[in-house]
Amino acid sequence: MEIRAATTPDEIARAVRIDEALLGSNDRADYIRSAAQNGGLSVAGLSGEIQAFCCLDHGYFFGKPFISLLIVSPHARRLGLGAGLLSHSAGAHPEVWTSTNRSNSAMRQLLDTAGWRYCGELSGLDEGDPERFYRTA
Repeated sequence: MEIRAATTPDEIARAVRIDEALLGSNDRADYIRSAAQNGGLSVAGLSGEIQAFCCLDHGYFFGKPFISLLIVSPHARRLGLGAGLLSHSAGAHPEVWTSTNRSNSAMRQLLDTAGWRYCGELSGLDEGDPERFYRTA
């Protein structure tokens, strides 16, 4: 497994393609490119092929770093890429936050396994599916 900051146009384009494949649109492409320009896009690969990415916004969440997206290609899940990206993104900061919907059991399990602390829940963002907030321990 290889994890690094995304700096090349090819790395950024691959992150956008992964997101488009899962989302079914390119609605977040500009956001992902912006994260890269601000030094907050990391990618994870297997055998030289990028299979996952993570967007870390510095100071986004009440002045704290916040992981806003962590996406792993479906065929590369459960191989440690998500955990590696969490560790890589949080490694340089004393405290990092993230959130996920209550329905996203895979992300909740990843955060629990990685030792992130559950901090609470906010209703009303996605009707019927509260957002759960976590921070590094």
